[in-house]
Amino acid sequence: MMTPDLAPYADIIRTLAPLVNNASFNQEFDRRTSSMSNDTRFLVKMEVKRLAKPCIRSIDLRAKVKDDCRLYNYQGIEHYLHINGILYFEKLVKRYGQYSFGVYEGIHEFALAEKQKLEQQANMPMKQGAEISEPSESYITPCQELLNYPIRKEERLNYVTQIEVFFADNKSVHATTLDISIHGLRIRLREPEHLLEVKTFEPLSVMFRAVERSTGITRDSIPFKVLGLSGEGSKTSIHLYRETSPEHARFETFVQDLFRLHKRRYKVNLDNVEMAVGTKIYEQSFANNTPSLPVFVARDDNAEFVAKYASINGSTKRILDYWTNEEKQLMLGYLLNSERLSMLANDNGSCPSLVVYSFHHIKDEKIYFYSASQAELEKYPELAETFLSYGSRKVSWRVFRLVCSDILPGQGIAPTSVPDGVNKEIDKLNRPPSPRLSGRLAELSNMISVTDITNDAGQECYQKRALTRENIKQLHVFGHARNKPPFIVEAFRHKDAELRRQTRYVLRTPVLIKTSSHNITAYTEDISVSGLKLELDEPYPHRLNSKVHISFTKLQDITESFDLNNLQYRVKHINYDKQVLHLEAVSEDETSEAEQFFAELIANNADKLPALTYEESIPGISSALRTIHAKTTPQFCAYVEKKPQGFLPAMTTMNQVRAPWMSFLHHDANLASVNLAWLYQDEDLLEPFVRQSLKLLRIDPKIISTEIYVAYNPAANDSLQRVMAQWQYQLPSHRAKQQFIRQAHENGQFFAFNVSINKALKPDLEKLEQELLYLSQHAIHKATHFEERMWDVAGCIFLTDISDEVCYRYQWKTT
Repeated sequence: MMTPDLAPYADIIRTLAPLVNNASFNQEFDRRTSSMSNDTRFLVKMEVKRLAKPCIRSIDLRAKVKDDCRLYNYQGIEHYLHINGILYFEKLVKRYGQYSFGVYEGIHEFALAEKQKLEQQANMPMKQGAEISEPSESYITPCQELLNYPIRKEERLNYVTQIEVFFADNKSVHATTLDISIHGLRIRLREPEHLLEVKTFEPLSVMFRAVERSTGITRDSIPFKVLGLSGEGSKTSIHLYRETSPEHARFETFVQDLFRLHKRRYKVNLDNVEMAVGTKIYEQSFANNTPSLPVFVARDDNAEFVAKYASINGSTKRILDYWTNEEKQLMLGYLLNSERLSMLANDNGSCPSLVVYSFHHIKDEKIYFYSASQAELEKYPELAETFLSYGSRKVSWRVFRLVCSDILPGQGIAPTSVPDGVNKEIDKLNRPPSPRLSGRLAELSNMISVTDITNDAGQECYQKRALTRENIKQLHVFGHARNKPPFIVEAFRHKDAELRRQTRYVLRTPVLIKTSSHNITAYTEDISVSGLKLELDEPYPHRLNSKVHISFTKLQDITESFDLNNLQYRVKHINYDKQVLHLEAVSEDETSEAEQFFAELIANNADKLPALTYEESIPGISSALRTIHAKTTPQFCAYVEKKPQGFLPAMTTMNQVRAPWMSFLHHDANLASVNLAWLYQDEDLLEPFVRQSLKLLRIDPKIISTEIYVAYNPAANDSLQRVMAQWQYQLPSHRAKQQFIRQAHENGQFFAFNVSINKALKPDLEKLEQELLYLSQHAIHKATHFEERMWDVAGCIFLTDISDEVCYRYQWKTT
């Protein structure tokens, strides 16, 4: 540790230590220590070099901090650090360039400062009235529908001038223009009380009294039709449209001249482009992270409902994996059979949904699928308890919630917000879908959102149901016959920007992975010259960017020219269950031994190694299905940003559904906003759930899933008492949960949600490139603002209503 006589120079020492290996170190050292004596400069330089030296000491904070510490391995050295400690450790390592004594001592100082801060807070006297405070307005969050933005056929120019408006009865009122295009006009009446005279689709005429007489239009009456109104009160805008007419050629020339003279100076109206870019930023986070699998339904030749397509991301692939048999065939149709689809599609209720319980039975290395909904279990009351008890004892036990949404024609189309004619790329993006794709989309009638709501505590609860062993054999009534395979569902992965530098080839061969503490067997799934994709036999225990040594046990047998043992790779991606890795070859030389070998292997076997491609059977269908999903999803999502006050919701998205829980989401807020204070009711605790989850996701990107229980009493006068929420960990026993459910029903309403918290992925700029380019041409500061906002989303919180399932689980009969 630093000696006391150097304490006055601590800041200078900590600034200089990370620069020791830089060429500018001596110059920077002389500048900062010019006022010190030679003896002091010598001591400071020695201390700086000491802090920069590599360190092999292990750090253990288990006795120094209150938070739980976890084993953290860095370059073979094991440390015990809490979440904040790991984040600070990585920050210091990045600053010093390695694990040095400066990092070691910095972590201990950080832990001490954190401990002292907690002690000071504990000793602070509580202010009068501090016990009860109104919920912060920072939790009142705007709510919008995804991909809901105006699409314009023409550019609009911000243009303000005084006009006179004449109605059909020749009565006139004064108004002001807001923006103008060749065929459109947006105006605002000077006196809002005249708005009652404005009727949609009714004709009216406009005279531009205030323009220069040289334009020749001051006496012309230009006919328009009312398309609609937007805004409220004195801010109400009237949207007008007119047809092209040779009689008003002078007016068209006048508008064209306005565009020619003023288009480039912040005059083009960009409102719809800003709306589009904003909602597309959130759509990216939603599509890449949603735990809800969208399955698209059509009718077959017999007019029966069948599941045809699924749109998958990294989170929902595990649902497909669960419904895949031993022959790698997708059996999702067992879950979404015609009877269940028909019941959902024909349900005229507010929000058609279904809860389905399922498990696997494996015999002779074959997978047998069993599933039953609550309604199906009620048909066999003598078997229901046995099904739930027996199934929940299996590792393969799952609970799925299915929600049905109607699909409207044209929902698979999402053109840009920029009108045609701006450039060729915009014209290409705005093209309608091909007839083949349009025909396939026209067949779709419904979308089923499939969400895995399995919960460990819920599984334990079902295990307590009565198990009658004599009934186990009779559970075959819930089994799906292997000789009657379901309709094959075609799965499409979200088509993102192609980031790979090299072509990948399918090759399955065994390998041995050596880390600092483990040896793991695995198989390659595909290869490239510089990369590998591996499937592991057990979860990978280390972190992203860690180095591993790979030995190709079988490939070594076919070559004597290369040593394929202990080749160095770096981990570039880890999947959700840590059993699939993407690796990149690393070497101090220009090309590594592994790269040389695979370059020769691929060149010599080009005809035998199938290239890995992701061509769509119907071009454009993955994007179209993704667009339909965004426009019709019943999934609620809150987008969280890191702000000075902490992790707070910046936006929420969902399609308006007539569900009972919508009323409490909008409490203390208008219909365009939701109140999410109930998700933060544990903020006064040392480790509030949302904050700790988002911190943990920065270290381990695996989805965090739990449940939250809500008691809503709309009659309560105190807003703090109106909504009471408890996270699952706050109700540790089944009895506690049952008591909460009973009290909630006695005093008002009970709701329960499955909560999935995900880390936001890297945004895809390519999907917004043209609209951002258009923004930058007319208002570069707005384009810069959106580019920065893309990186602000720290995580997503997804809510799935499971109120019925929780009541069924705890055997509470709703009335």
